[in-house]
Amino acid sequence: MSQVESEPSEQPVPASQQSGGSFWALLVLLIAAAATLVALQSGRTRPDASGAYVGKILPPLDAAGWINTKGPLTAEDLRGKIVLVDFWASDCIPCIQKLPELIEFNKRYRDRGVMIVGLSEQTGQRAQFLKNFIETREGIDWPNGYGAEMAYEILGITGTPTYLLYDRSGRSVWGGHSLDGLEDAVTALLAAKSR
Repeated sequence: MSQVESEPSEQPVPASQQSGGSFWALLVLLIAAAATLVALQSGRTRPDASGAYVGKILPPLDAAGWINTKGPLTAEDLRGKIVLVDFWASDCIPCIQKLPELIEFNKRYRDRGVMIVGLSEQTGQRAQFLKNFIETREGIDWPNGYGAEMAYEILGITGTPTYLLYDRSGRSVWGGHSLDGLEDAVTALLAAKSR
């Protein structure tokens, strides 16, 4: 009988050792994703969203109804004024969190020719909720249109809150999903009139 050298048999690797490499790769990937999310949330690497909203013409303000005004507002009613349009909803938590800042902004600038107009897509029972919300909150005294889907569509507004600042000619000069930079933009518009 000849002796045949046998190849060393492969021993099965326990499952706990097989996934070791995968575990570490996944962990590194999760840490990288978390670091990216933290950087985005801190605003350091967040792209400037305002550029997407600059240069837009104030759309028709068609709405199913209005709160805090005697009648429907039109874009023509706002010509010659600096207008901040707040696209919001009464059941949007970030929108509600920004209301105290908007109320203070309104107090500081309304006598200087700056006006806030709120627009919401809310209809039906949600529109009634919006009306009740506005009527029970002190300081929200600017016009608010509800059922204003057309303005959302024309401007491509897909999320709330979204803010757009329009100059006296009805063209947007600033916009975004936060109020960061609003005061600087308004100050520049007010300074331009005084020149």
